Amino acid sequence: MAHFTNISLPARLLLCLLLLVPQSLFAGETSSTPNTRAFPVTLQPAEAQYRVVVNGIPVGLNATIRLTRLDQGYQLHFKVENRLFRHEERARFHWHDCTATPQHYRHASAGFGIRREGEIHFDWDNRQANGSKADYPLLDGTLDALSVAMVARCNMARADDSFTYQVAEPDGMAHYKYRSLGEDTVETPAGEWHASGLERDYPERGRQSQFWAAQELDYFMIRMDHRENPFIRGRIELTDFRYLPDGT
Repeated sequence: MAHFTNISLPARLLLCLLLLVPQSLFAGETSSTPNTRAFPVTLQPAEAQYRVVVNGIPVGLNATIRLTRLDQGYQLHFKVENRLFRHEERARFHWHDCTATPQHYRHASAGFGIRREGEIHFDWDNRQANGSKADYPLLDGTLDALSVAMVARCNMARADDSFTYQVAEPDGMAHYKYRSLGEDTVETPAGEWHASGLERDYPERGRQSQFWAAQELDYFMIRMDHRENPFIRGRIELTDFRYLPDGT
């Protein structure tokens, strides 16, 4: 993170949280419990609003996750912004029987004197990922950094103990590993939820992300906690949720 040294400490804390989101939004052996809910056959369009908290302090940033249905497939749009910073991701994918087939993914961040962006076109006919930084073969079951969140909802509904996904990124293939945290009651500004939790495993020691998804919202994310190191902790938490009519 050496390229952040010329900006203020609060800005560095915020960037550490936000620039990890493309790698963090949700994303074996299977078990089931009597409390699990069956995941819907089709994805219901929805929009969720969140606030961003860094080291326990709300920082005036609002985040939105919006899932819409297209003529063919779905689009998942994630955005977080204020007057100083903007981060945005979009993914288009096909969906069948809890399986996502990504078609295109893009992310872009700008603010505090930095700019980052990248994208991937998925050529399934030729089994090739055409990334903005590398081209490489597509493997069976490959996801992108956003559609992985939709597949994880199915794994959570089945109460799977662990998750491992192959995820295409603009510069190559990555592996996202998760383990279940079980169930708990989670408080958010939007209310109290009966939630299932996941924790992402990172190779870096001390780095940790936890996700909580509400069962009554078909396992839509209601809270994410990230610890980059002992000094940097961030959280996004649900402030509002609504289902959308098809075609919105």
